[in-house]
Amino acid sequence: MTKEGQPFRLFYHPASSASMRVTLYLRCRGVPVSRVELVSTGLETDHRGILVFTMPEGDPETVKAGTTDLTAFNPEGRIPILLLPDGRKMTQSGPIVDYIEDSLSGGTGPAMLPEDPWLRAEARRLMWIVAADTQPYQNIPFIIQAMGEWGMVKADPTQHPLRLHFIRREFGAMEGIMSDCAGRFAVGDEITMADCFLVPQIRNALLAGIDLPAEFPTMSRVWENLITQRPVRAVLDEAGGIVQPFAFDADKFEVYAATAKD
Repeated sequence: MTKEGQPFRLFYHPASSASMRVTLYLRCRGVPVSRVELVSTGLETDHRGILVFTMPEGDPETVKAGTTDLTAFNPEGRIPILLLPDGRKMTQSGPIVDYIEDSLSGGTGPAMLPEDPWLRAEARRLMWIVAADTQPYQNIPFIIQAMGEWGMVKADPTQHPLRLHFIRREFGAMEGIMSDCAGRFAVGDEITMADCFLVPQIRNALLAGIDLPAEFPTMSRVWENLITQRPVRAVLDEAGGIVQPFAFDADKFEVYAATAKD
């Protein structure tokens, strides 16, 4: 709970991989809703079939903005968004997790980074390989826009060659790192923030058809351990399961792709 006696509010959606990083952290850290209240946004698709997150109907912040257009609340047009009681907003999953962690006074669960400085850095390295080097380039909205507007080869967005290239390239890097630092989980034998970033990215890779055990055995072993953990499984179940559901409107995409310039 904050000094003002009000919880932070996290605007998120289960379909958002970046949101899942934070909700996994909250569940695994044991942060109650009295500290961080979850507020699910709306969800639409544009004419290309790309997911568009919207402000929740009837929420006080939506009423204040006078529109459900998310960019009125967050100019980035993305989630998650952490709203503080004083009106300040933090975006991007990494800074949100860091801010919540720094704001906790003890919490009800274990800390989410190793005490050892080197292992702490390893966890952060894995986090940022996911957030900076993997997710942006395999993101389905990016793939769809590149096919429709920038002349990229047409293919199924979920298994597009460019998407598979970046997933495999960065998973290969993480496989090498984790071969030295993984225990039961990504870094050692306790769940860390690195696992919270890894889980949604593996879901995306499974949707893309990546054979995790054959291609990335260390990562696969960690994944199998993670999905047996009750907090992790609860978040996955709420988001549609261990494989990321289709993250676009296939019918709208087909129309868009058929009319887009080659």
